[in-house]
Amino acid sequence: MNSPEWQKIEVLADRKYPVYLGTSLEELGAYLPALPEKVEHILIISHQKVLDLYGGRLMKGLGDYRVNLLVVPAGEAEKSLERLSQLTTAALGYGADRKTLVIALGGGVIGDLAGFFASVFMRGVRLIQVPTTLLAQVDSSIGGKVAVNHPAGKNILGAFHPPQAVWTDFTTLESLPWLEVENGLAESIKHALIADPGLFNFFETQVDSIKQRDPLIWRTMVTRSSSVKVKIVSQDEREQGIRGLLNLGHSFGHALETEMNYRGVTHGQGVSIGIVAAAHLAGAKGFISLAEVERIKQLLRNYGLPIAIPGQNPQALLQRMQADKKNQGGRKILILPQGIGNAVISQDCTDNEILAAWQQVISG
Repeated sequence: MNSPEWQKIEVLADRKYPVYLGTSLEELGAYLPALPEKVEHILIISHQKVLDLYGGRLMKGLGDYRVNLLVVPAGEAEKSLERLSQLTTAALGYGADRKTLVIALGGGVIGDLAGFFASVFMRGVRLIQVPTTLLAQVDSSIGGKVAVNHPAGKNILGAFHPPQAVWTDFTTLESLPWLEVENGLAESIKHALIADPGLFNFFETQVDSIKQRDPLIWRTMVTRSSSVKVKIVSQDEREQGIRGLLNLGHSFGHALETEMNYRGVTHGQGVSIGIVAAAHLAGAKGFISLAEVERIKQLLRNYGLPIAIPGQNPQALLQRMQADKKNQGGRKILILPQGIGNAVISQDCTDNEILAAWQQVISG
């Protein structure tokens, strides 16, 4: 790799894999011969807009391979079994087989959908994640969790399918709309809140630089945030313990996204509101001070992230939380902040406590 500033962090899972930071899209093809098995056929799964922006650059390095493009519409609703079936039909039409390599080029939706497709197509084919959004670079491309949605809830149908590598080109963030930036900021702030108080302080002191997209500051932000994810996944790849902390804000956020049918609220907005709801619940249980709750809310406000969602039905949202994958034996398992930079897995939250937290974010 020619870039003098690229870094490599290794995920120490059952099968180790590298997360490359600061590499270029054009250089991925030169990396492929380093994979354990020879690559001949590649399926790139992406959105048309992403391909228009970055497909040409990625293809520059793939001239030695047989490459086919599978284009899917944008939107969380595309993470469905119907779309999975259509991808399968198209892949078979291109002669894909068990040696095919899938490249997920895009954000979190593409990473989830392409990753789940790779996990089930012919009982599993190789995958490389090429994240092009902030959310995907700091969070969803790392860790091997892939999924599609079900009417009962988000990511109900999923698998653990670690990639061969994560290939991160920071320049793809330059054209990212601010709404997409917010998605990644919500996840990055979550990482700081659960495991890195210094990163939380970084977000508090670098608001202007981050909003102005200072390249050096963004590089630091992505590197530090993704490092939190890598460290936690390396300790608990299959989410049997500490990895559950990464779900802070997600039980609330996923319920909200599902209730709103993935319209009118982005994933990052859902996570932001979910973090606030979890903070209020943590405050009620004595895990966090009122001043710390306000500090969390102020940081989210500073980046334009929502901290309230008026007009929702708390009982309906509570019902949506029944389908959360983390629940056990009928008990709702929630991640709650414990101060700034630490979090706990709580198994004893009552429905009344959860409803009270929902009321806090519904009333604003």
